[in-house]
Amino acid sequence: MGWGAFVAAAIAIGIYAEAPAPMRGGGERMLRRVPAPPRDLPALLDAFGVGSTTWYMAAAAFPFLLWGARHVQVSHERRGRALLLGLGLLVSLIAASAVINFAVMYGGAPSRPSLMQYLPVGLRENVLPWLALAGIVTAVEARRRSLHAMVERERLRAEVAEQRLIALTGQLHPHFLFNTLQGISTLIHRDAEAADEMLAKLSDLLRDVLRHRDHVLVPIENEIRFVRTYLEIAQLRFAGRLTFTVDASPDVAEASVPLFILQPLVENALAHGIGAQARGGCIRVGATRADDHLVLEVADDGAGMPNGAPSREGIGLSNTRERLRASFGDDQRLVVEGRPGRGTRARIEMPYRKHRSPSASSVPAPL
Repeated sequence: MGWGAFVAAAIAIGIYAEAPAPMRGGGERMLRRVPAPPRDLPALLDAFGVGSTTWYMAAAAFPFLLWGARHVQVSHERRGRALLLGLGLLVSLIAASAVINFAVMYGGAPSRPSLMQYLPVGLRENVLPWLALAGIVTAVEARRRSLHAMVERERLRAEVAEQRLIALTGQLHPHFLFNTLQGISTLIHRDAEAADEMLAKLSDLLRDVLRHRDHVLVPIENEIRFVRTYLEIAQLRFAGRLTFTVDASPDVAEASVPLFILQPLVENALAHGIGAQARGGCIRVGATRADDHLVLEVADDGAGMPNGAPSREGIGLSNTRERLRASFGDDQRLVVEGRPGRGTRARIEMPYRKHRSPSASSVPAPL
């Protein structure tokens, strides 16, 4: 329907551009030696060839040429064949338009040249219009193929990024599982009932995590639920020496976050903050929104860090940085800071994005 409208518009412009009958001549001469200057817009358009037989042929052929160019395979092996096919078609169109022009201009004229006498002039007149049309078709199709290739590259890059994020997330599970099972093993001999409860919570957590193992992004409510269950498991392991709060403000309810992004930060707080002191302590997990960014924080009131920052980063922090970089490029930040005896705070800033269903979700590629 769109191409039909294009052809109709070209025909309408051609009819509008036709010059008055006296200006077109009766066919006594093949070409006017000194054409009169255009008197108005229709005459000006006619001087540029708008409304000629070639104009109508080009308008009718344009959609078919585009369709043909779209279906021609221009691979390295078939490039020569495609070029020969295009040249052959171009020569055929030039020759056909010259013959049709001759029939239209001199059909029924009392004095007219022969077709062979007219062909050199007719071919010369039709070469440039058809070359221009071929150039337009080539440019349009080249841009279409370029955009298609760019979209395909972005799709492949997103798939690679997604698989990379899944692999990075998978690296966390054995480490987390090992620590939790070690805690259960310790509790079995000291408090069998607590070990049983810890095992049940671990089972619930693993079931929930495995349900989302192929999703690199999850709703923040899922991530909060993971963290809460993990802290409940840790609470059993620490035997009353641990308290915690998990708070997400209402304006982040629809946020999307990388799966298990908070777990390494909570694990660091447990291992280096709360676990380093006999009295235990408190861990606070929060999620807030700052303009167009989501802010996640994990803070503890434990031993803190001597230099205000970690001397070296372990697997958990480096993995988290890598996952954030792979998901959001440079539009993200992870800062870990603390003071001796006053605890440690880890803060993540990332773009705020509403979560979409897994079927429609995709991994944000770095810009």
